[in-house]
Amino acid sequence: MAPLLVPDPETLHLDLDDRPVCGQDLLFLQQWYKLSRNDMCYLLGLTDMKWCHYTNPQHVQEPLGDPAVSLLVWVLAHYPETVFLPSFPTAAEVYPLYERLAEQGAQRSRGRDRGRGRPYLGRTAFSLLLGREIGSASRWLSETQPATIAPTVARLLFVLKTLLQNQGVAGLDEWVEQTQLEAQARGLSLHDKMTSWFRGDGEQKVSNPRPPVQRRSGTRKKSKKESPKATLKETPDDADDPTQATG
Repeated sequence: MAPLLVPDPETLHLDLDDRPVCGQDLLFLQQWYKLSRNDMCYLLGLTDMKWCHYTNPQHVQEPLGDPAVSLLVWVLAHYPETVFLPSFPTAAEVYPLYERLAEQGAQRSRGRDRGRGRPYLGRTAFSLLLGREIGSASRWLSETQPATIAPTVARLLFVLKTLLQNQGVAGLDEWVEQTQLEAQARGLSLHDKMTSWFRGDGEQKVSNPRPPVQRRSGTRKKSKKESPKATLKETPDDADDPTQATG
């Protein structure tokens, strides 16, 4: 990622050298760094209730109640290198490493005659290994207009990249095994034609989930005509039916 730039005071009216930090500065800082409210609360150590109080239109012009938060906003605005939120990688930054390790793992599996137990790890599997449907990777890796990645998946990419850099093929194998375990718990399998975590050809259909009712010989099911007719007293639900006419 490109290095973070110092917020432009003229653009965001962030003239913190001449006044105390106010609630509006939290919103300016959020806009500059393009962070979600949850990320801003984490960055500043605020509860959601406190964030709402500071950024309420009735309080945005007031100095913050906590001087520690004020100093934190000031230093983050002046010195972006102090921002301690991780820079989440894009799918395009992680995929080449994944692809290289997947090929190395496939070669080892073939050499040890263990290829049968390992699913093919390509672009389709990349999507599934990140908990999304098979078409997601193509959208993420688009050279013209890559799709926006959900916050949870962005964090998953971050830890996947770290794991692969530190553990290599072994780390990828463990990731695949855990993903397969999660799939099996949902009646799915990475080895089948799985297309999604929520639907797809890989879903294992359960046939005859309920055992047939065993009847004793000489008995037969009663027909509707043989069923006893219910009277008004025998159907108490009718008393609660607003459509019933009252006399």
